[in-house]
Amino acid sequence: MTAGARTESREAVRRARRARRPLDRRARLAMGLLVAALLASLLASLSIGDTVLSPIRVLQALIETQGGVRMVVVDWRLPRALAAVVFGAALALSGTIFQTITRNPLGSPDVIGLTTGAYTGALVVITSGGGSAFAVAVGAILGGFATAALVALLVAGRGALGYRIVIVGIGVSAVLAAVNAWMLLRARLEVAVSAAIWGAGSLNGVGWAQAALPIAVVLVLMAILFLGRRGLWLIELGDDVGASLGGRMGLTKASLVAIAVGLTGVVTAVIGPVAFIALAAPHLARLIVRNGTAHLVATALVGATLLSAADIIGQNLVPKHALPVGVVTLVLGGVYLVYLVIRTARRRL
Repeated sequence: MTAGARTESREAVRRARRARRPLDRRARLAMGLLVAALLASLLASLSIGDTVLSPIRVLQALIETQGGVRMVVVDWRLPRALAAVVFGAALALSGTIFQTITRNPLGSPDVIGLTTGAYTGALVVITSGGGSAFAVAVGAILGGFATAALVALLVAGRGALGYRIVIVGIGVSAVLAAVNAWMLLRARLEVAVSAAIWGAGSLNGVGWAQAALPIAVVLVLMAILFLGRRGLWLIELGDDVGASLGGRMGLTKASLVAIAVGLTGVVTAVIGPVAFIALAAPHLARLIVRNGTAHLVATALVGATLLSAADIIGQNLVPKHALPVGVVTLVLGGVYLVYLVIRTARRRL
């Protein structure tokens, strides 16, 4: 092992030891505020709409067995609100997996092309004859896995993995975006309009029929990730140190990538591609805690709160015209991405 590699390994060990320390008072307070912010956004999404309800009335409707208000809250608003929370957490966790593996702050599914690839897979199904919602979901997941495999193939056996995978991913994403535009131009008008609206990333029209099974799948994948969180810790240590501690690094990375692609694919299949959440949530969570279980929890809370808040903004920013949540996150994400690129470049100078 070279001197540079030994220094990097020692630094990784120090980071990992700091990450496994108990949370200090500030971090515990911040985690509590995150939970409060998430609950507040969830309650606001159930209260605000064409009919504005008080928080007390919303809570009463949740325990009622019948009535018009219960139908509004439980049947219409609750599935959308839960989808925003669970899908936001899923995107955030997918982002932290890729940022850990690539060791790059820009390593997220929307930057390296997986979200675009999932959209491509869904478009293939939609424009080739429609198909059921299940077929579209399968197409999105397969598209995400195919894109991940392509990016991995293009960067295999080359150095500087973190920055190379981002650059290659951006290139693959650009190509797939052109393919998506071509498919939309060739599709029938009604199909193209429907696919384009869905491609903006929207929670509009999400009910129990569309959200129940995907939410269950996402929760299972998230549970698997939390159970296998030691793999993320070993990757954070570095391949050499992780292998010396008994980790099978190749298998660990492949398993984590499969979970991340699965999370991204399922979310994209239901609400379309949504940018910014997977990129920003891990960074914001890292301001609160470092790594380990607490960081995963913080990342999930931040992602859930961001997507829920973005959906509330999209529904109410323009009166009588609900904006797709993807439009809101894209505007915020563009500003954040510019800031992140500038900050990363300055650190490299």
